[in-house]
Amino acid sequence: STAQACPCLSGLTCRCRGACGRAGLATQMALSPPAGTTYAVLGHIVDAPQLDVVRGLDEPSLVVVSGSGEIESVHRAGAADAAASLEASGVTVIRLGQRDFLVPGFIDCHVHASQWAYMGTGIDRPLMADDGFLAKYAFPAESALNAQTAGEVYRAAIDDMLRNGTTTALVWGSARLDASEEYVKAVVERGGPRSLIGKVSMDRHCPEGYVETTAQSLADTEAFVLRTKAANDALGLPAGSPPLVAPAITPRFLPTCTAELLRGLGALAEKHDCFVQSHLSESCDELAFSSSLFPGFRSDAAAFAAFGLLRRPSLMAHCVHLQPGEAELLLQHGCAMAHCPTSNFFFAKEALPVRQMLQLGVKVGLGTDVAGGYSPAMLVSLRHAVLASKTLQFRRAKGCVFQCGVGAAGALSPQRECPVPSGQPSKRARATAARTEGFGVDFDPAADEATLRDRHNLSHTDGLHLATQAGADALGFGGSLGSFDAGKRFDAVVWAAEGPNVRCYRGGVAEEPSDLLHKLLTNGDDRNIKAVYIGGRRVV
Repeated sequence: STAQACPCLSGLTCRCRGACGRAGLATQMALSPPAGTTYAVLGHIVDAPQLDVVRGLDEPSLVVVSGSGEIESVHRAGAADAAASLEASGVTVIRLGQRDFLVPGFIDCHVHASQWAYMGTGIDRPLMADDGFLAKYAFPAESALNAQTAGEVYRAAIDDMLRNGTTTALVWGSARLDASEEYVKAVVERGGPRSLIGKVSMDRHCPEGYVETTAQSLADTEAFVLRTKAANDALGLPAGSPPLVAPAITPRFLPTCTAELLRGLGALAEKHDCFVQSHLSESCDELAFSSSLFPGFRSDAAAFAAFGLLRRPSLMAHCVHLQPGEAELLLQHGCAMAHCPTSNFFFAKEALPVRQMLQLGVKVGLGTDVAGGYSPAMLVSLRHAVLASKTLQFRRAKGCVFQCGVGAAGALSPQRECPVPSGQPSKRARATAARTEGFGVDFDPAADEATLRDRHNLSHTDGLHLATQAGADALGFGGSLGSFDAGKRFDAVVWAAEGPNVRCYRGGVAEEPSDLLHKLLTNGDDRNIKAVYIGGRRVV
């Protein structure tokens, strides 16, 4: 018997997940077009190119993919006729099932691949205490990686990302040159995810044996930049294609970098036209420490800018404790933000006002922040971004201990107090500890529910936008990735709205395409991902 005989069949996919014994081979063959040939996909082709905009739910669409992995055309109307015409000319057409969706590949804008070994632990600790997240977990895990040990960790990270639908990532390696090069090798071998990857730079306030000298950090960083560019050039990718691997200049954050190192990294970014990534205003303890180390700058963003590390393109993770004017400074320099809601709940204890930042013009992508975030799944980060937006809509009575931001009458809640290091705090440290305005929590005692919703609310389809097109924009790939438009690369994921986590009952309700998509966004996981494509080539 064949899979087509299965009573569970919808399109070319068996809905009983193999219980009838006929599904596996047909499903795999149907979703794996011949390599290097033009093919098309017909069905629910869904993307979210803007906030509050979702395409492809009203009727089936058709996307045509060239042999080089570029989207040749997208048919939002008349898709069935276009598919029939293509099939008549000998082009393979993948027909998705009625409960299947094709969505753009997820783009993770902040992930520490070097921290994979302890993912799920350490988030109950403060970021920078002597026995905190960095000291007890991050530094030991990263320093243990070398040319012999890193490959196993990075291959696991790559498999987890791809299995969860991540097709592009802004990745942190470690401060070890040889270990970071193992990540590049693993991506090239696996064929994804597309990765901007950084060898971490840090020359102070790190454990002995892991801290770098300034000269060695700069030399290793430049070597990593050159070798990573050479590795991508050797692939012979089609002209105009985003890279499979590319280097990112990566100062860990201000507390672990001297001015000399930051200045040298800025010069390397300019010399080699490299992407820059770091952490900015993540937690109060980090903010207070950095202000004591760089007292001559009125903000952390100003320090990064002075050293040439806010540039186009660049991205700063977190950005939840910004001082007045910092967001505008990022915008001025073309620097994007990575919203990491999961880790922000644990370490920042604050939420990024994403909608306000986007309305300002700052580009904002979404990040898992493994291992500060406990899951490599962008779907988890997407859901947490929605929840974080709800916390910004809480209405609080005047004088509430949670009250902060504009209108707080000069009083910070206990968790917003920013301790400073021992010794005389700098003027900026005192200002940081006392600030009561900015983008952190825009407290407005007069704001009604509708005002707060309009100001902050994110829906789950808005989360899909953050995880796809917004991430592409943040990384400088907005013209090549993030949505289904002609001329972009076909980086995509096939989702199936099926059990055991997405239920379907005979005569049930909530079975419209928009309902099924919402079920996937709220309850879906890697079990619902049937195929992943990068540049038109199936990798999962």
